[in-house]
Amino acid sequence: MLRTLIVSLSFLLAACAGSEAPDCPFTGVGANAPSAGCLVSLDGRILLVENGAGKVSPPGGKTQSGESAQCAAHRETFEETGLDLAVGPLLMTFDTGFNLYRCEIHENSGEITLQRPMEVSRAYWLLVQDVERVRWRYPGQGEILRDLLQRQNKGDARP
Repeated sequence: MLRTLIVSLSFLLAACAGSEAPDCPFTGVGANAPSAGCLVSLDGRILLVENGAGKVSPPGGKTQSGESAQCAAHRETFEETGLDLAVGPLLMTFDTGFNLYRCEIHENSGEITLQRPMEVSRAYWLLVQDVERVRWRYPGQGEILRDLLQRQNKGDARP
């Protein structure tokens, strides 16, 4: 009985941990930030993650000790979505210290697969035109992301 419980718990913990993130592809001088994430757009859609309370945000999270903000954005995005992305330029630093980077899909990025089901209930693509239709983790976040994307499309990558 105890052996069955231990084996079951081991499988559950392994499922919650997800796959190990690939090595960070970022080269250059890394930025310092307490947390970081990725803004990814593709065909008029943005990549979002939804928490257990039904609130959405771009993928991202806390920086680990000694880790650059760019590598944290890469790792956190992989952990939450299963996508291995290329981290690009800084788009914005929020008042919380969260660095948001422009990240790109590449041919080996993979498909969305939940790596942390206890942390993220789903990861998906939302049409940019529908940013008002979801519950954002932080007030005004959808409009900020939409504005950043519009500025980028006009050639101005920074707010």
